[in-house]
Amino acid sequence: MKVATAVTALLSSLAPAVFAANIQPEPGAGLPTEDYHYGMKVDVQKVLYRTDVSDKRGVVPVIMVFTDSQGETHKMRFLEWGGRYDG
Repeated sequence: MKVATAVTALLSSLAPAVFAANIQPEPGAGLPTEDYHYGMKVDVQKVLYRTDVSDKRGVVPVIMVFTDSQGETHKMRFLEWGGRYDG
């Protein structure tokens, strides 16, 4: 019985480390976030990450991480209509 208790305690102590290992950092973490302004010229070569707004309603903030034609990575925030409509 004591062995089962020891094994349970060991596994319980390791659980937080396992969950922490599976958490992915936010794409673009550490990059400064630029706010988009109307008329701003944006050089987007490839989108690496974009916030999913398919289940949101109304105007919501979106984060997009992308590379430009020079290969530099940028992180931009802008507003967009969510994809959910309950009409």
